[in-house]
Amino acid sequence: MSSSTAAFCRWNLWNRPEEIMFIVRFLRFVCGYVRFHVNGVFIERFLNLASRNGIHLWNGTKTQTQYTGYTLMSQYKKLRPFAKKTGVQMRIEERFGWPVWRRKYRRRVGFVAGILLFFGILTFLGNFVWTIEVVGNETVSSDEILDYLKEEGLKVGSYKKALNPRELERKTLLELKELSWIAVNITGSTVTVEVNERILPPDMYLDNDKACNIVARYSGQIDSMNIYDGQSDLKVGDTVLAGDLIVSGIVEDGKGQTRFVHARADIKAYTEYEIKIEVPLRQVKRVQTGEKSIKKYLQILTWRVPLFWEKDREENYDFRQTTIPFAPFGLSTPFAVVEENRIYYTQETAEYNAVQAKEEALRLLQEQEKIQLEEANILERELSGSEEKGIYLLKASYLCIMEIGREQEIFLER
Repeated sequence: MSSSTAAFCRWNLWNRPEEIMFIVRFLRFVCGYVRFHVNGVFIERFLNLASRNGIHLWNGTKTQTQYTGYTLMSQYKKLRPFAKKTGVQMRIEERFGWPVWRRKYRRRVGFVAGILLFFGILTFLGNFVWTIEVVGNETVSSDEILDYLKEEGLKVGSYKKALNPRELERKTLLELKELSWIAVNITGSTVTVEVNERILPPDMYLDNDKACNIVARYSGQIDSMNIYDGQSDLKVGDTVLAGDLIVSGIVEDGKGQTRFVHARADIKAYTEYEIKIEVPLRQVKRVQTGEKSIKKYLQILTWRVPLFWEKDREENYDFRQTTIPFAPFGLSTPFAVVEENRIYYTQETAEYNAVQAKEEALRLLQEQEKIQLEEANILERELSGSEEKGIYLLKASYLCIMEIGREQEIFLER
């Protein structure tokens, strides 16, 4: 082996990018390396001699009288004079790399061809995007960002030379208003999407600096009024219709001057409310058969190769998918194993009679009451049920006391 190749194998890993680290590991494999053990009193002197003479050791562990580490096969031979000089005992624990494989598989030409083919495929796949990472986002989900970028052509499997990072950044900022800055960086086959988010005001009410009225969300008879900002000509007992003005944000002071305010008030009223529940008398339900299976695929970018021989069953099933990336030495590759856990089911038709349909409708009604009337004080509830065209219809009419005010912005001409 040439001295230049050995020197290349001794590059400092920690000041190189990920690709160089991969090359160094690969060249170590090609050169061949050993794990060796040294035993003796003068371990420190032995290591100093090795370092002084340019012999590269790595991943070493040392005690006062023992040392275990790695070095290239060609470098190991140069350690023997130092071991003899310092009186330590040195032995090889295990050999690694291409020379070991070559001796073991020297008659297996197909194996060598397979390795060459593998690296050829890996080089070809290097023209495509293997992984996409989103960093810097908190409120905007990574899926939302990746879904939009996918529409614009950036996805796993995209041809790198066809991508225009600056155009992707411009379009994404125009589409996703929650982002204030984005950078699309392509490093090797990995795309890193860095984002900063805008600081948005909470979307609960109108901004306090915007003038607004309080109008009726529902029709009813006012039960109580607590006005904090704004003015009203109404009083408890008055009747309002949906959309009527209750509290005005246009206020006139004692001097006859008009000003605009953000009206705030709690307005509760007696109001009528209705909820309708529909239950089909004939329903198709999923019934699990109890059968389960696990199917595995080899995924190469966006392509999948089944890792099972039996014919795929044409049955209904739900599945949970797990993707296990192939990342030797922590490096990204275009390969992954996808595991599908399938749970099979059949579809059965269920017939409801009127009693069963009513029970189901009442159950659904309770759920809707918790959602729609959670803060209401229900005074009366009247139920009525009927069957119409294969559907059981349950109507619930309520008399309740509830908040009916909602904010409505006053648009001012400038």
